[in-house]
Amino acid sequence: MPHPDGITIRSLGDGDRAAVARLAERASDPPPERPLLGAEIEGRLLAAISLTSGDSIADPSSRTVELRALLQLRAAQLRRRQGSRHRRGRRRSRARSALPGSPPGPPSWLIAHRPHGF
Repeated sequence: MPHPDGITIRSLGDGDRAAVARLAERASDPPPERPLLGAEIEGRLLAAISLTSGDSIADPSSRTVELRALLQLRAAQLRRRQGSRHRRGRRRSRARSALPGSPPGPPSWLIAHRPHGF
């Protein structure tokens, strides 16, 4: 397998449909559900994974175990990031609400309970 610097993991878009179809044909599997991440070496698509279902396809004539593992890891990172953005957005909306006439800044009970030196 080539040096890891030659591996590119990226989102696959509409312009990659033909490459995904060829990969699925070589793998004798249907193309995974979109959106997709793909792993390329020297510009050649060798593996792809669905960000929604986790299903993947890979070129059976290449050593792709490591590529699938990289794609699974990256897909998990992206799903975690997406989930934390969603949760952060909900927290922000609750934290912004204040009582009418409240002074700006932290509440007085927070200031009173701060450890010394902070």
